[in-house]
Amino acid sequence: MKYLKGLLVLLLLFLIFISLFPRQASACDCARPESVNDELNRKTAVFSGKVIDLVDENKFSYSQSSADPINVLFEVKESWKGIHTSQVIVSTARSGASCGYEFELNKEYLVYAYGDKEQLETGFCERTELLSAAGEDLDILGKGKVPTEKVDLQGELREPEEPGKSNLVLYLSIVGILFIVGFVILKRVKKPSL
Repeated sequence: MKYLKGLLVLLLLFLIFISLFPRQASACDCARPESVNDELNRKTAVFSGKVIDLVDENKFSYSQSSADPINVLFEVKESWKGIHTSQVIVSTARSGASCGYEFELNKEYLVYAYGDKEQLETGFCERTELLSAAGEDLDILGKGKVPTEKVDLQGELREPEEPGKSNLVLYLSIVGILFIVGFVILKRVKKPSL
């Protein structure tokens, strides 16, 4: 009976330890997209551009979420609304599970972005699409305008610092504490009762 209690305590401690690690859940559900003209009217910016950099500020974080922001730097080719600069940064959620658009480096996209002009966002539900697959949208949009203001936003993106041993130290500390607590509890359980 004493060993059973000890095993149950260790199992409980193990379950607590496992619960500290993040799990991925899918939660994205999009309504039917609006028409191109409706989206053009509703969005803050509509442009085509090539992805020249992707920055995940939480890349090395202990806990990550599918909703963590990814900052995407675009070289703007054409603009239909809201963009007059040669480069723009748009953020999106890390994963499609949180309705983020999973951009790829050096590929061109038609981007429908919303939010403040200084902090544009887009996602899976916003009609954003690979430029090569956006022919119907481009036919409706017509010819866009070439950016008039040359900018270099590369320095605006913050690359995450690679962690040293901080996560390893954290994991080892948690495991050590769990073993000490388990050991103390087992010692108390093993004491013969008088």
